[in-house]
Amino acid sequence: MDPTQYLAQRIPGYVDLTGDERLAISEFSLLWAAFEGAVCNTEAKPTVLLQVPVTLQEIGRLDMQPYEAALAHFQNRYFANGKFTHYFDGLRLDKGSRQNAELVRSVISGDEKSPIGILRGLLLICHRLRNNLFHGVKMQYGIAGQRKNFQHACCILMVVMDRHPPAY
Repeated sequence: MDPTQYLAQRIPGYVDLTGDERLAISEFSLLWAAFEGAVCNTEAKPTVLLQVPVTLQEIGRLDMQPYEAALAHFQNRYFANGKFTHYFDGLRLDKGSRQNAELVRSVISGDEKSPIGILRGLLLICHRLRNNLFHGVKMQYGIAGQRKNFQHACCILMVVMDRHPPAY
């Protein structure tokens, strides 16, 4: 039995995912591994991720235009009518530092305006998506409705990888 058949039989909701949803999840998983090795020297923890935008600025490669669509997506998903949505709670930012959670809140609400702060927030969101996927949280509710999250996260990771000097 191949892994796709196995997941379809064992994981609630997996069989209902579209091919595009499955592809986005697979691509994110592989891209995260490449990103963690190339940019973070295999240590993609928040303290390392927070340094990435600083490095990009120092080498003159912190252009925010490529991140605008992802930022808009996450702001629309996680903040509506002046309030954080239930999707925001699903990020489980409480699992990290309070300071990082506040930074993400500030980015999502639009209060954070600095390029370094915005990219830090976006990378922390990618990290939470990764943790929630790899630690099984997303499987608990069938992982539905995540395609755009993973597609935008992939865009963020690819842009950073294109601009950041390799860690190896």
